[in-house]
Amino acid sequence: MTTDTPTDESQTPADEQLDELIDQRIQEATADLREQIADLEREVEDLRNELATEREARREAEARLATVEETVEGEHDARLSALEAKANGTRSMIAELQSRELEKSAHLQYENVEPNIMDELLDVDGERVERITKDDGNHYARLPGEEDALNRGGAVAHSTADLLPLQRLARYDDEMLASVTNRKPDELAAKAWRERDDPGRYQLWTSGSSGWRVYLKSSDLADWIRANEEGVSKNYAQELARRTLDAMAELSKHRLITTQKKRRSDGLSYKENVVVLTEDADLPGEPSLGESDAPATDEVAG
Repeated sequence: MTTDTPTDESQTPADEQLDELIDQRIQEATADLREQIADLEREVEDLRNELATEREARREAEARLATVEETVEGEHDARLSALEAKANGTRSMIAELQSRELEKSAHLQYENVEPNIMDELLDVDGERVERITKDDGNHYARLPGEEDALNRGGAVAHSTADLLPLQRLARYDDEMLASVTNRKPDELAAKAWRERDDPGRYQLWTSGSSGWRVYLKSSDLADWIRANEEGVSKNYAQELARRTLDAMAELSKHRLITTQKKRRSDGLSYKENVVVLTEDADLPGEPSLGESDAPATDEVAG
């Protein structure tokens, strides 16, 4: 028995042509897409190759830069070491010449005697150099008490030997000050004395009147101590302030006077300890009020 394959008798020749046209268009679009994909794949591959080339060039550039930096740094260090060695040698020669001249009683311009040379390199009797002021107003370095054989600059108007103990201590740096003082109040007194040239409302010292040049209140000193000394309690700061005021009077050979001043706070009135620099106080090298032509106070050196 034979079975015939069913056919769509309803499909016309026009429909068949349309199907063929659709198939053709699909094949053409597919071919176009495949060609576009191939083009994109080639572009991606080209970009990958360019990126790899750029990375390799960057690595080479970084390697060259590292080599240059290493070379430059090595040359810089070598030149710097050579300059430092030459400078140190020059400083040593200058220090030796200055040491010998000082031992011959020379008075050297103080600005030409570097502090670090004085501290580290000068080799003089007693290991100490004195700073003085002469009649010409200039500062000089000399061995303590040595007179200038050439008499340059005039007579000595002022030397560190004339200073009060408080003035000498105030001119040490903090490290040296701590090493030369045996009592904490003495150290604090010297540090507080440095602040006296800047009185004002928010400063340690207060401008005075009626014969008082400036004065320092115990309460302000206690607050200042707490702000500048680590680990100091409020009660201990108050005790240190009291002892520091006494030390300032003692170290100034009582050019500074301790007294009491009335103070009002929270509606209450009471007396507070103060240390006072009067207008007519005789401080070596520092003019009393209205005597601005006196020679300036010199520093301790060496």
